[in-house]
Amino acid sequence: MAKKEDEQELFMEDGDSDGDIEENNDKYEESSNEDQDGDGEATSSFYSRQWPQSYREATDPYTIAASPIFGFLGRSLSSTRYSSGIFTSDLKLPFLSDHNIIPPTKEEEEEKTPLQPNTSLVDESISLHSALNAEGYIGHGCSLTQTVFNGVNVLAGVGLLSTPYTVKEAGWASVALLALFAVVCFYTGILMKYCFESKEGISSYPDIGEAAFGRFGRLFISVVLYTELYSYCVEFIILEGDNLTSLFPEASFDWAGIHIDSIHLFGLITALIVLPTVWLRDLRVISYLSAGGVIATLLVFVSVAMVGTSGEIGFHTGGNAVNLKGLPFAIGVYGFCYSGHSVFPNIYQSMSDRTKFNKALFICFAICTVIYGSFATIGYLMFGDATFSQITLNLPKNVFASKIALWTTVINPLTKYALLLNPLARSLEELLPVRISNQLWCSVLLRTALVASTVCIAFLLPFFALLMALIGSLLSILVAVIMPALCFLKIARNKSTPLQVTLSVAIIVLGIVSAALGTYSSVSQIANNY
Repeated sequence: MAKKEDEQELFMEDGDSDGDIEENNDKYEESSNEDQDGDGEATSSFYSRQWPQSYREATDPYTIAASPIFGFLGRSLSSTRYSSGIFTSDLKLPFLSDHNIIPPTKEEEEEKTPLQPNTSLVDESISLHSALNAEGYIGHGCSLTQTVFNGVNVLAGVGLLSTPYTVKEAGWASVALLALFAVVCFYTGILMKYCFESKEGISSYPDIGEAAFGRFGRLFISVVLYTELYSYCVEFIILEGDNLTSLFPEASFDWAGIHIDSIHLFGLITALIVLPTVWLRDLRVISYLSAGGVIATLLVFVSVAMVGTSGEIGFHTGGNAVNLKGLPFAIGVYGFCYSGHSVFPNIYQSMSDRTKFNKALFICFAICTVIYGSFATIGYLMFGDATFSQITLNLPKNVFASKIALWTTVINPLTKYALLLNPLARSLEELLPVRISNQLWCSVLLRTALVASTVCIAFLLPFFALLMALIGSLLSILVAVIMPALCFLKIARNKSTPLQVTLSVAIIVLGIVSAALGTYSSVSQIANNY
């Protein structure tokens, strides 16, 4: 597919005391369901002022392309908003506006003074997203290797710990299910690429939703994405409590008649540790630490394998070929494992050669499938039907490799918690009046309340694997399977081939059936545990 030229210029408004930056396209057109001509041809550009406007910028730290700027709660670059290729300091745009937003005219643009090189600390990071030429190449973006690193860092997460448990629950056939989900999610990633290349200015998942289904499509996808990110934070609290209790089983708190057991104590301690990082407005410094997630994943993998090679544990054959009752659980876990689609637009935008996106995506899914499949096999062969929902809880405490795996599992989520919660916090601030949201106390109070709520939910639903399966079935399959195919069919229309339409419809049906089965199974098992 031919790439469209998208050259952008940076301007600084005269008299802007805060130095807010605006990025303007040469041509803007309001996005809506009527953005297409009578033949179903898409317009050449996309422009949106709908909520949320901060999603793209808030998720940019998930990649390692941006230069870190350290900000603490006050107005900073992070207090501007970045979406659909536009920087703006107006954080209070309509939640769902029925009125058309008129893009800036050429006369208004000409009144702005061009931003000179080196006049801003963020010129370099902005240029990563704006200097695209007709061949899809930008001069200072991520290489193929860096892109693969970013993709694996997004896809390979805590879901790894529960893959051996899926073999126990669903049998060895679950490994084939893992491969199927990898193929499906890889293909939906390619469909997403078509969507955000269909119009200039589409740069985030909510943008794709709006380009396909209007403002309600943007709202629906945004709510699903934010709920998914929030639920990951809940999972982290549960994970920390379980693994720290495994390390320190005798820990507790007793004072003035108040008793807190080890799991709840470590959940509270985890919240106190991550709270200062959540208060930060610009998280690109933390993003460099979270990029160690790839290293952490490999470290846990190698450590568990080393425990298995020791004489104390070893590997033992056995297990069921298939357990139909456990397949819905496996569906949810694998949906959770492969749900990185919310960040795919960011990864695409950060590439120096965007024509290699499909290749990078294929390598990412291939690597993660090998990691997940191998780890599931190794973990189950080690512990069989005694496998816990988190494989780290099975590891013997007196083995050095076990301690490495446990402490890596404990430390890594602490660097990612703020990155996952920040987009939700930023989006909620958009809905508040400007005079309130720009206050220090508002940011502190809002973020503290969000952290406290994740702790409460983690204490109410302390079922790591079951909650993961519920998230994967109810939210991740929507994000990674159903919505990309739906948006593609709506945006592509008569441009799609019969094969693409057939595959997309089949994927949608597969996603709906999988989501229904997985959600029902997870909810039922959670209810039975009470």
